[in-house]
Formats: sequence, structure tokens, C-alpha cells
Amino acid sequence: ATGVAFTRDPSTGERAWYGEWLVNAQGEDVVAGIRTPQYLTRAAREKAGADKPSMEEAMPEAFAELGRVFDLLENHYRDMQDIEFTVERGKLWMLQTRIGKRTAAAAFRVATQLVDEHLITMDEAL
Repeated sequence: ATGVAFTRDPSTGERAWYGEWLVNAQGEDVVAGIRTPQYLTRAAREKAGADKPSMEEAMPEAFAELGRVFDLLENHYRDMQDIEFTVERGKLWMLQTRIGKRTAAAAFRVATQLVDEHLITMDEAL
């Protein structure tokens, strides 16, 4: 399995995992548009009315590990992250992380949250 994920919603800034994944795929398959990816979280799948299981439902152990990695990366980089990952034989591998692009509204919300979480100062947020 492979996927792309944000540690927060890049449209709204909500502190909710956001992303997509595919079973039996390579990294580029998720963004290439060749196959329809599945939702990362059960809540996103249910909201969209999708039938295929989310990563949270299909691979709960790897999903839990991904959540731990999300926290580590945000604490280290002190910003929302855009992550590419793969799961091979049940083991989670991080392929890439970078600061996540976001809307202006999301940028404001993320900055406010990062200050509240003591990851950045008010001066850094401004």
C-alpha cells in the first residue's frame, strides 16, 4: 500500500489527518489519477459515502504508527507536514515529508493552533 497524507486538513487547517492511499500500488499511483484512491480515515470515508475501507479500517496497526509519525514530524519541523508513505508487509515506511501547502484560511488556523500547542511563538506565527 502507498499513500499521501497531511498532518492537518490543507483546506481548513483542522487538526485532522487528511489524505489518500491505495492497496497494491507504487507511490506515484496515488497522484497519477490512474486508480481511485481510498480515504485515509474512517470519518473521511463515511463523510464521502465511499465503500472501500479507509487505511484506518484496513490497516489499523500501520495507521496508528502513521499517527505517531505525524506527531513526531510536526514537533520536529514545527509546521504542518505533507507526507508520502508506503506499507510493505505490514511495516510503515516514510518516503518523504515536506511542509504542507495550504489555503490562506488554513494557514491562519494552523499558525494559531501551533502557537496554542507551544510549537511556535506568536512572533513566528506572524
